[in-house]
This record gives sequence, C-alpha cells and structure tokens, in this order.
Amino acid sequence: MTNASGVPSGGRSQQILALGRKHWDHESYNQTARLVFKRAALCKTPALGSRLYASENERREFCNTCKSGMGCASCGNWMTTQWQREREWALPECRYLSITFTMPDTLWPLFASNPWLCQKLPEIAATVLINYARVRKGAELGVIPILQTFNGKLEFNPHVHALTTASDLHTADAFGGSIFFDNYELTRAWQRLVTMLLWAALDASKLKSSMPHYEIQRLLSCEEKRSWSKTHVHQEAKAHFLRYGGRYLRRPPFSERHIIDVGEGFISFWYWNKRTKRRETVRCTIEEFIDRWAGHIPKRYCHTVRYFGIFGPRRWAQVGVAIFNLLRTPSRLRPKRLPWASSVEQLSGANPLVDRKGKRLKFVRHIAPSCT
Repeated sequence: MTNASGVPSGGRSQQILALGRKHWDHESYNQTARLVFKRAALCKTPALGSRLYASENERREFCNTCKSGMGCASCGNWMTTQWQREREWALPECRYLSITFTMPDTLWPLFASNPWLCQKLPEIAATVLINYARVRKGAELGVIPILQTFNGKLEFNPHVHALTTASDLHTADAFGGSIFFDNYELTRAWQRLVTMLLWAALDASKLKSSMPHYEIQRLLSCEEKRSWSKTHVHQEAKAHFLRYGGRYLRRPPFSERHIIDVGEGFISFWYWNKRTKRRETVRCTIEEFIDRWAGHIPKRYCHTVRYFGIFGPRRWAQVGVAIFNLLRTPSRLRPKRLPWASSVEQLSGANPLVDRKGKRLKFVRHIAPSCT
C-alpha cells in the first residue's frame, strides 16, 4: 500500500490484519489487542488524517501514523529506535552483565492464562540480582529487566532479559572490579520465587487454568524439586543489550521479513532454532497467527521496561549526577528525537521532505481525518 506521496506504507502486518478482520474486530475479542489492531490497520491512511507540505514546485500529502507499536511494524521500529537512543544516553559508561532468566515450558500455559502474573517476573528477576549482590558482595546494583513473552514460533514463552551493572557504582572501582554471579544460586533463587508466586495465586483462588486444582498442585510440587536450566550470565556492552533486549519492546513480536507467504487462509514464516542451529518454517492459519500475536500485547498502562536498584527513578534522581562524576564521565547532550522524515529516509533512501528539484518542502496545514 502506498500513500499519496509515494512513500511506502503498511506491509505484511496490515495485510494480515485485513485478511483476519472478521476474527478480531468484534466485542468478544481481546479489547486491548482489538484497539491496537484497529489503529494499526489505519496507519498511513486518510482515516487518521494527514499533513500537507509544499514547495515552489510541488505539494505532498503525508498520512498520519498510528503510533501503536505492538500492532505496527513501522511505528514500532521508530518507537524502539527512540527508546534505544534515550537509554544509550542515560546509562553510565561502566561494565554491564546481561542475564537471562527462563522457566520450563510446563509453566508457560499458567502464565499465558494469567498475564497479570507476568508483570511480576521483572520484579522477581531484579530482586534476585539485587539481593545476591547485597548479601554476597555488599554492593549496590542498577538493574533493568525486560519481560519477553514469546519465542521464534510466537508461542507464549515468558522470560526476562536483565541488564545489570557488573560492579558497585558507589565506589571508584566501577571500572576495575567485577561482581561474579553464581549461575546455580541465581537459578535456585529465581525458581523458588517463581513457584512461590504461582502457589500464592493458587491459594488465593486467582490462578486461572484449564487444569484441575490437584494437577496444578502436583505440577508446582514437581517444579519446586526439579532442576531448571541454568541462568545465562555474560558480559555485554549496553548498546548491544539495548539493541537485542529492546528489539521487540515496542513493536510486533515478529519480523515482517520472516513472513514467507500470506494467502489462502494460511501464513508461513520462518524462525531460527537455537538448538538445531538452522531455520525452520511454521505454517498456521491467519486466525491462529493473530491470536498468538494478540497474546503478546500488554494491557494499557502496563510497563514493558522497569528500573530497579540504583536505576530506580527516585533513587537515580538522587545519585545519578554523583555517579557520573565518580565515573569521570563528561556531560552529554540529550539526544533529540528523530523526526519522522529521518525514519522514512533510512527505509527508502530518499528524504520525503525534498521535492524532485531538491527544494525543501514546508509544512502548510493539517487535514482532518476522512470519514470513509
């Protein structure tokens, strides 16, 4: 689909939403996902209004974007880039560790049926890291946990990617020393707190599941005793973590370039299997694909990124300047927000606000949304 100016808009995600509209656009569907999908389906169309730009040589009309990150690949990519630039500027230059907390696939259905429990997982991951550093090392950390609820096949696979400082920022040894995290102890603490969370929800009769009560009890008892996969800990530059951990933070949980085919009621897409080290293809109905997609859209006002320890909003306001001075980091200018024209230019290679003769287009007026 192309707008009046010739700038490409939409893509496979809009095509999928259009083909499956009867499935998701009704009152009984997930209302959070429905609002996101409705907005995304109208992205860069006259239904959201437009802006008129003109030069001496020509006039161009640009339709407004939906700004619904989890439903629109284009807007989501722009929002993710903005967030990454902001965090790159705000975080101090010191050693960081990237830590991934996972859980067995037997617990995935419980969290899929109770999304509100997923919001507790970043807090649990941060608690594990902060308490370990305080008790074992006497150090204070800054932790940024990012909740991710999907895997390559778009299954509901809740896990947490956490970026933590690898040293105590309250001392001058922020560059020299490094905290050693024991994988086994982190895994056991994470396992204990996750199962405690599920037990508490079950005892309070707030745990929704298709399984009988006694089967859930048996499952949780088993998961308390078995060994979980070790927590992955490795040193990583903050820029790499922000690119990886925040990759799908504000955009759909899939990449449009992974979609192979859309048609005849089915969708084929590929993903990278980390175990077999090869590409594998998944084929499902459009309705199933949309349901998987909708399951990963957080409810409104739910935070997708949280900050703990030294990076907590109140605490960072008190100690942030002192830490930058301790690290002898020169003051940096806050990055300006990227204009939408820059994003379009990166994708298409041409500046949309320059006419055919190289003259700059200037804003003229807003155009009201179309009623059709």
